[in-house]
Amino acid sequence: MTPERAHEARVLLVEDNPHDVRLAREAIAEADSSIELDVVTDGVAAIDYLYTRGEYADAMTPAFVLLDYNIPKRDGAEVLAAVKSDDILRRIPITIFTTSDSKDDVVRMYDLHANAYVTKPETVEQFVSIIEHLESFWLSTVTLPPVAQHER
Repeated sequence: MTPERAHEARVLLVEDNPHDVRLAREAIAEADSSIELDVVTDGVAAIDYLYTRGEYADAMTPAFVLLDYNIPKRDGAEVLAAVKSDDILRRIPITIFTTSDSKDDVVRMYDLHANAYVTKPETVEQFVSIIEHLESFWLSTVTLPPVAQHER
């Protein structure tokens, strides 16, 4: 990543499984990634983070979001629908990152305007590969629109 894009390396992981959070952190470290990972464990916290509310009042807007489908309080579909219906937040790319490979789930997430759908890998090596590809694509290959911080 070029130095002038370093500020765009913040990524929000919405994941309630501690094992998957650990795998993501290990993969980022092994990939020598410039991603700064913020983690929230449920759908309500994800919305609060993105709207910079409550304990997330100082949160930075992420370059992209990795969103698990099966999370507590508000599931991934509800979070995705809320974000994509917001005039500002809809610009943030959201990759669904889940264990489900159900065609119905894939269709539902794309119908709700997910930017990508990735089935979670099982090994750190596979996780590293996915992190490298996502980082390369979202932070180097494509041009992302600016996303302003929400009014507090």
